[in-house]
Amino acid sequence: MSRIYLSSPHMGDLEQTYVRDAFDTNWIAPLGPHVDAFEREFCAVVGARHAAALSSGTAALHLALLLAGVEPGDEVMVSTLTFSASVNPIVYLGGRPLFVDSDRLSWNMDPHLVAEALASRARRNQLPKALVLVHLYGQSADIDPIRDLCTRHGVILIEDA
Repeated sequence: MSRIYLSSPHMGDLEQTYVRDAFDTNWIAPLGPHVDAFEREFCAVVGARHAAALSSGTAALHLALLLAGVEPGDEVMVSTLTFSASVNPIVYLGGRPLFVDSDRLSWNMDPHLVAEALASRARRNQLPKALVLVHLYGQSADIDPIRDLCTRHGVILIEDA
């Protein structure tokens, strides 16, 4: 019986060339010319003045939550269907995850449930500090209504893909 992989391993010739170069020049960690070049090219593509390549998605979420000002006791909305790394930085900062269920078709966060949760919290004057929107399995979440809801309620939107 053959396995069906969520993400099958693959490394092409170009990737192997870069890995070999990193080993040959001893720039394995933490930084090096490839990381510097990536950050410069990323800035050029997105029109940003600064970029920081991090060691993991978890580290990136941690930094994003810090920049969003998440402090102990703050609520952060996050999908029920996600990897623990989407939630761990919230807890690490002393925040409280506020889980929002998934849409039945896409498995991504349900915009209607986001609207309900934000309306309920707004009535109590207890809006979350941020919302971590996870894009699952290469399928983008329904971002437009979620972004509009976050903007309307002053909730910082952090995307996790």
